[in-house]
Amino acid sequence: MSRTLNNFNSEGLQSLISVSQFKSPATTWIKGADVLDVYSGQIKSLNVVLYKERIAYVGQKEPLINNFTEIIDASNLVLVPGYIEPHAHSFQVYNPHSLSEFALLQGTTTMLHDNLAFFTHLPENKMVELFDLTKKWAIKTFWWARLDPQIREPEMEKKFTKEKFTSLLNHPSVLQGGELTFWKDILDGDLLMTSKMKEARNAGKRVETHNPGASIETLNAVAAAGATSCHESINAEEIIRRIGLGYYTPIRYSSIRPDLPNIIQDLVSMDWKFWDRMMLTTDGSAPFFYSRGFINGCIRSAIESGLDPVLAYRMASLNPAVYYGLDQDLGGISPGRLGDIVFLEDLRNPTPVKVMANGSIVAENGNLNQTLPHIPWDKLEFYSHKLMKPIVEANWFTVFSQNEETPVIEMLNSVITLKKKMTFPSLNGMVNLQNHDNLMYVSLLHKGGEWVSTGIIKGFGQFGALASSYTLSGDIIILGKDPNQMAIAANCILEDGGGICLFDKNNLLYNLPLPLLGFMSSLSMEELIKKTGELYSLLQRFGYTYEDPIYSLLFLSATHLPNVRLTSKGVLDVKRNIILIPSRPL
Repeated sequence: MSRTLNNFNSEGLQSLISVSQFKSPATTWIKGADVLDVYSGQIKSLNVVLYKERIAYVGQKEPLINNFTEIIDASNLVLVPGYIEPHAHSFQVYNPHSLSEFALLQGTTTMLHDNLAFFTHLPENKMVELFDLTKKWAIKTFWWARLDPQIREPEMEKKFTKEKFTSLLNHPSVLQGGELTFWKDILDGDLLMTSKMKEARNAGKRVETHNPGASIETLNAVAAAGATSCHESINAEEIIRRIGLGYYTPIRYSSIRPDLPNIIQDLVSMDWKFWDRMMLTTDGSAPFFYSRGFINGCIRSAIESGLDPVLAYRMASLNPAVYYGLDQDLGGISPGRLGDIVFLEDLRNPTPVKVMANGSIVAENGNLNQTLPHIPWDKLEFYSHKLMKPIVEANWFTVFSQNEETPVIEMLNSVITLKKKMTFPSLNGMVNLQNHDNLMYVSLLHKGGEWVSTGIIKGFGQFGALASSYTLSGDIIILGKDPNQMAIAANCILEDGGGICLFDKNNLLYNLPLPLLGFMSSLSMEELIKKTGELYSLLQRFGYTYEDPIYSLLFLSATHLPNVRLTSKGVLDVKRNIILIPSRPL
């Protein structure tokens, strides 16, 4: 499986060959640098010669030049291939544009984007417009086609037709199907999911699966169905298990799963030799986590954990290029490849001093030389998220007292929950939490105001109220100790067309509007890193003790994760498929 990013015409190819033979002048000459050869692992002082966006020659000889040749003196610098992010969720409060500009500045010149949020909220023609617009960026932008919505909700599932999936899968910017969270459907013989997997295999596209904690038997069956990669390994043993079955394995350094250091340390300690099927990913981290960098942060962590730097750079460039069939164009500094080059002061410091993409310097000394063309959000209907009017009332969030013990959603970590049963005093037939620390009311409110699911949550801390339209289902999560403030918080984000806000003692402490489909901001990444860091600090003050409150909010309505979630039908025991507290129509 091999793909060419932009086809040569005969004249362009002949000119590239002519420059490589020193018959025609180079358009760019990078001289004086040490060059990392990711194919052999060698580092040599070489000339890198380009014709327009492509590398024509890498070697000891000096090129033919003229007055138009750009000469870049890279003395005392190390050149490595542009980094590749193989697994980006580019709608986690940021948006594809803001995340891509930030990634490019950090040396990432190619990204694979999840399209889940756009698949579920935009018509197909608007998604295709988005794909086509991002093809014009300096950073290479590719996409997935989602197989399932991660949520067992009829309103969501009906959007994931075979026809829509196949149509998007055949778009030239789409390189894989996934990530596959409803993998059990395949094992249970679901014809729709099996047919989608067949389409992906027949199209020669990769399939990313989501199999946390899977047994060797399950991984065998999912691989037999066509899965080629799984990013869910949390330790070295799980990495080795997947590689042994032919999977590629992105290793995560993310806000909810910073597994990379421990995995690398364990593999190095056992003198592991086979690194070619491993990649590095930030897995759509919350913005505040990117204060550590992007893929450059993954590389740094791998090197600090004892990995040979050459292997770390290979995992961030050549390995994903080979996996996606792009290595004829990307993944190395070699003839015929695109000029995607990261200029470093030192091999152990992966943060660039310069970034070249498509043969042009696009970033230098921490600044972009050129911004990416903006996306016309209004034209693509990103402001068309249909939210109800701000008429939310406090009595919507009360939980009716039960004679027996009341089920409670207990947080085990940032995203996994457990079912706990507790007995509460009642006030006028309603559960009263005033004398219970670390317990709050929690509700999922339908974005159109048709229903509300109410429950009790333990472990998120305690405060007056927090409301968020940033949820996997697209509905509104409201948590709080005080139903009156919960109503105020919900109305606050509805007035903004989406967002996250926090109240305590009737004071607005935090407000982040998310006007793009109700879960993305138009702020820059630098602004969002600071802004989401403020939210994290505030929630820690109020007793939140886990790694990532942004993901906690996102996944409270995600039924692909254990064990208790909020759904349109009520509080759901996911494993037993039992409603613990039914929802109420409004």
